[in-house]
Amino acid sequence: MTSRRVLSIQSHIVSGYCGNKAATFPLQLLGFDVDVMNTVNFSNHTGYPSWTGEKATGEQLTKLFEGLQTSGLVDYTHILTGYIGSSQNLAAVTDIVAKLEDHGNPFFVLDPVMGDNGQLYVQPDVIPLYKKLMKFAKAITPNQFEAEVLADKKVTDVRSCMEVIDILHDAGVENVVITSVSLLPSDVAAHQAVGQNGATSNGASKREEAEEESMYCVCSNRRSKDDTPRVFAIGFPTYDGYFTGTGDLFSALLVARLDEAVQQEAGSSLEGQEKSAPVTNGHLGARKETALSRACIKVVATMRAVVLRTYQAQKGSTGRSLDRTLASSAAVVKRCELQLIQSKRDIEQPEESDVEVIELRR
Repeated sequence: MTSRRVLSIQSHIVSGYCGNKAATFPLQLLGFDVDVMNTVNFSNHTGYPSWTGEKATGEQLTKLFEGLQTSGLVDYTHILTGYIGSSQNLAAVTDIVAKLEDHGNPFFVLDPVMGDNGQLYVQPDVIPLYKKLMKFAKAITPNQFEAEVLADKKVTDVRSCMEVIDILHDAGVENVVITSVSLLPSDVAAHQAVGQNGATSNGASKREEAEEESMYCVCSNRRSKDDTPRVFAIGFPTYDGYFTGTGDLFSALLVARLDEAVQQEAGSSLEGQEKSAPVTNGHLGARKETALSRACIKVVATMRAVVLRTYQAQKGSTGRSLDRTLASSAAVVKRCELQLIQSKRDIEQPEESDVEVIELRR
């Protein structure tokens, strides 16, 4: 197997697990050499009452890359970008990605970190730059709010979610993964593809009975403009806790798991088998999964385990969950850090058998 080497451009914190600190360990566990380029260097993440450190400038990022070029160290198979921050930094990163594309066409996973829950935490002038950067991406991992910002369209139901996905595909992105989308389970069930088993999991039936919005990862692969996208909704539980770094972890896991799934698909094709491998979890009946959906199932399975372990750590001896309003002291926020090292086995061997998966019809 060709050595896999990723350049990860995002934030860094000395203590805790966000940005490159959340991405490096899982990528290394899953067989990647990881080179990190830090867009910020903080003592801890900004959810704490205080922090120290500084942000990198676009000029500093460019100089770091020039040093890599001079030393012949730009033979990357993958690129991952997370929090970049300013428009100046984003312009520098876009230039770096463009040069790497010319050098060896690495697989680029773009996490357009801009905001969440209806609020931007970057300046609006980065939005058009992210739209420009998208044309280089092989995969993109926005949350619901970020997908809405990039598509200039709100997600209100399954149909509008697929319309947003189509807009992102039209921007040139083959693999679109909206990492967290709030949808009604009955609406998801109503759009279930023909040929799929009616029941996907016990969790799915409970969601439909509750008739409250639930969280899904929605992923879509479209290989060319003439293809019809294959869209999958993957359900996951939520907890009343305070979590940071989950998006950074998700995107890093996707880099590794999508590479793995694509390689498996290529191997099956060489052996004369169908490009889409048989379903592995029994949820899709006679339907076949895509490389992207197989990757996302594994990613969600790991994320589910890490978040649950983190939630249990947050409750600690008191048995009480913590939300953002209660995370007011450094000691409390520290309890909310991702239980990443403790989840080594779940990163390497996620339990995916009961993951809720539904293919959506157009």
